[in-house]
Amino acid sequence: MNKRKVIGLVNLFISGFFVYMISMFFAGGTIAENYTDETFVAPEFFWILVIWGIGALFVLFQFFKNSLAFLILSLIITWASIPIGVKVGFAIA
Repeated sequence: MNKRKVIGLVNLFISGFFVYMISMFFAGGTIAENYTDETFVAPEFFWILVIWGIGALFVLFQFFKNSLAFLILSLIITWASIPIGVKVGFAIA
């Protein structure tokens, strides 16, 4: 495997871990909002995972392209999809 593919996979694992933790934190109702016995009091924040998944597809497309510019663009899209997903989650909530 070449360096670009390794960079793409490491990016997916690191950003995927962060997006999972962020979405679980918000879906669980943060600290102040979860006063019920429910696990997920705001499940609309799972949209963060969906939007990140769309951004992660660009990294997977990078495996078929051999361009440094496309790799950099896919990494930026992956990390930019996290705050976009948070904004969409707050807009739905």
